[in-house]
Amino acid sequence: MRLHSSVCCTIAVLASLLHSSAASARDLVPTVTFVDGRSTIVSGANGYLPAAGVRLRQCDILRTGPQALVQVELEDGGVTLLGPDSRVLFDLPFAGEPVVGPNFLLSGWAKVTVPKRENAPAHRINTPYFDLVIDSGIAVIRIAEDRGQFFLEQGGAVALVSSGRTVARVPVAAGQTYSRKSKQEPGAVTKGVEATLASSLPRTLRDTLPSMLAKSKALDVQPKPAPDHNQADAAELQKSFPQLQPCFADDTVRRAQEALERNGFGVGPIDGVLGPRTQTALREFQQQRGMTRSGELDVETLKALGVAVRR
Repeated sequence: MRLHSSVCCTIAVLASLLHSSAASARDLVPTVTFVDGRSTIVSGANGYLPAAGVRLRQCDILRTGPQALVQVELEDGGVTLLGPDSRVLFDLPFAGEPVVGPNFLLSGWAKVTVPKRENAPAHRINTPYFDLVIDSGIAVIRIAEDRGQFFLEQGGAVALVSSGRTVARVPVAAGQTYSRKSKQEPGAVTKGVEATLASSLPRTLRDTLPSMLAKSKALDVQPKPAPDHNQADAAELQKSFPQLQPCFADDTVRRAQEALERNGFGVGPIDGVLGPRTQTALREFQQQRGMTRSGELDVETLKALGVAVRR
C-alpha cells in the first residue's frame, strides 16, 4: 500500500511538472522588438506590417523582405533574429513533449538565442529538413531550396531527422555545423562553420542585437494592413508544407468562433485557428454554461454553441 501511494505521488508530481512546463511555454508570447526594412505578418487571411511592440498570435507567419532584419523576443529571454528573404511560422500546434514553440522556419535565415534557464522546456525550431531542439545556446540556421543547415555557436543541440516511421537524434556540439542536402539522407555533422554557410551568411546576422523587449512591451501598437499582401500565398504554403496543416482554417473552428462572437465572447479574427484567444473565449463560455473549462471544442461544447459537427 505504501509503495502504491508513493508511486501515485510520484506520478502526480511528474504530471504537475509537465503541465506547468507546457503552460509556461504556451504563455510565452512572441513580441516583435526591432524592424528594419519591409516585412509582412501573415495572420489568417490578413497581412500586416510588423512594428516594435506587435505581439504575434499562434500560427502567424513573418516574412522578411530582401533587405530586412526583424527581431522577435520572448519573456524567457529567447530571441529569434530573422535575416533577409526569410519566412517563419510561430507557435505551430504541437502534441509532443513540452517545448517553446515549435517555430517553423520555412526558408531563409534565423539566428536563435536560448538563454540558460532552470527546469524550463527546450526551444524547438522545425524546418523542412530537420527539427532543432536546443536547451540553451546560439544557433544560426539556413534553409535553402537544396539543403538545410545550422551552425551552433554556443551550447548543445539535437537535430531530429525523420525517416519513415523513425526519428534519428543527431547530437551537435558548440562549434559544429549540421547539414542535410536531401530529405532521404540523415545529414552530417562537421567541425567549424561549413563553407557555403559562412560565405552566404548575411552581415546583419554576424552580431546580436540588445534586448528591446521591455521597451517594446510598453508600446500600444496596432499593426497596419500590408498593402501588398497576397492571400494566395497561404494556399501555396499549405500545398508545399503539409506539416503546417494544423494552422490552416478549419470550418468547425471558424463556425465556433462565429458562435462565440454572437454570444459576446471576443476571439479576435475569425480565422479558423484554435489559438490562445479562441481558447480563452471557450473557457469563459464553458464556465458560464457550468461546463468543464477545457478550452477545447468537444462535442458537448459544440452542441452548446449550436454548431453541428460536419464530417
